[in-house]
Amino acid sequence: MCLTGQYKEHGIKGLHGFCSEYSVSDINFLVPVPTELSDVAVLLEPTSVAEKGVFQSFMIQERMIWKPQRALVLGTGPVGLLTVLLLRIRGLDVTAVATRPKDSLKARIVEKIGGTYVNANDQSITSLGKFDLILEETGVAMLAAEAQGLLNNNGVLCLLGIYQPKLATQDIGHSYDDIVLGNKITFGSVNANKRYFVSGIQDFKTIQQRFPGVLKSLFTKMVGPSDFSKAYSPTKDDIKSVINFQTLN
Repeated sequence: MCLTGQYKEHGIKGLHGFCSEYSVSDINFLVPVPTELSDVAVLLEPTSVAEKGVFQSFMIQERMIWKPQRALVLGTGPVGLLTVLLLRIRGLDVTAVATRPKDSLKARIVEKIGGTYVNANDQSITSLGKFDLILEETGVAMLAAEAQGLLNNNGVLCLLGIYQPKLATQDIGHSYDDIVLGNKITFGSVNANKRYFVSGIQDFKTIQQRFPGVLKSLFTKMVGPSDFSKAYSPTKDDIKSVINFQTLN
């Protein structure tokens, strides 16, 4: 993470994005994509966010002997579903929580890869038991606060959401006691560097072998450049919208 805030990032801060016929980049920061993954490579950016959260959670837990079994993912947007995939290929028992019905596409994807889907409108997360690892990706402050109480002793909570300020949450003193007495960790993670794109490619290969077709099922809308506005008009069942420039060829 940049200490000064004076970083530049294409399409985000200080540099143009890549919506052009040609662009120039430093070869040191480019990641080659195998041909067999070219049709899902656009998912590498959100995957890099999930990769970093998962990697750093495990890295932090090298503070002790830690053998996680149960993981909870709050939110089933693109990053959330990709997080579920990363945890499943690492052998964890994963529960994903969101607000879509049990028969929704997001829920079906979670169940297809061996996870458990919970509709938060039907069941409170406090009834789900304890978890060794939690990744919170909704940006709902109250949910993040509740998640802290769901950690097993020695557990870790990774916050990947962006939270609105000045929203009421539970008693902070009680939460801090829980962290201290349970030897727990809560940390935040944002964005990712090259290493997580590289590891994402390796994990994509594993995902394609274990769960064929699942990555492509995350594409719920694909439009050409002339219809770009449709990509920014999501429905509740949309997961990942893609603007496909190959339609110009």
